[in-house]
Amino acid sequence: MRINSINNAVNIIECFTVDNIEIGVSEISTQLNMHKSTVHHIIKTLHSEGILVRTSSRKYRLGSRLLGWGERVSKQYTPFFNASPYLDELVRKTNETVHLAIQENDKVSYLAKVEPKKTVKIKTAIGTQLPVWCTGLGKMLLATQPGLDYSKVYDIPLEPYTENTITSHEQLVKELEKISQQGYSIDNQEYEIGLYCIAVPIKDFLGNTVAAISISGPEFRICNRNIDFYLSTLHSTAKRISEYCEL
Repeated sequence: MRINSINNAVNIIECFTVDNIEIGVSEISTQLNMHKSTVHHIIKTLHSEGILVRTSSRKYRLGSRLLGWGERVSKQYTPFFNASPYLDELVRKTNETVHLAIQENDKVSYLAKVEPKKTVKIKTAIGTQLPVWCTGLGKMLLATQPGLDYSKVYDIPLEPYTENTITSHEQLVKELEKISQQGYSIDNQEYEIGLYCIAVPIKDFLGNTVAAISISGPEFRICNRNIDFYLSTLHSTAKRISEYCEL
């Protein structure tokens, strides 16, 4: 059950980005296709709670109260943040963009992103949540979920993002079984045309998958290189993260 007022408040907060720090009520109303009076009432509440701050230009920006929330959230993910040196090394070895992610609420949550100096722009950021069924990291996490009940896969709404997106539940189950057996997953332009991703699991000391890492880059470049190189480098990095980051 979704509560519309809370959902609207979250959508308003999501309008604020690094490139769009200050926004006015009219801009938010247009962006979300939400009635201006509804936006005004929600913003007024968010402002009174210190979540939003009004600026001299009569617009709004995110307030410092969120810093406290961010600090509390960050502490939960400290072991994953400790993986940074290993992700940096993986980027140096592959010269591709590297991500580390976990599965939360049936989505992929990106906890780390490291890019090479010369990179193709990939539309992800720390905190981004993407679908599980059409991303390399998502399929890896889904396939290695402890006690995965494949019947629940049929509950996932398979929205197509590209012509390569899996839209058949039967096909997705076969794909997940294949990933589970081979120990890695591939996203061949399933979420974004031109983007190719290879992902492997990170396991805890009990052997359960707790996260996944990937390399992502242009399809033409990654496919022209030996996949065994990427897999051996990814698996080696995942093992070191598992051993030294106390997951």
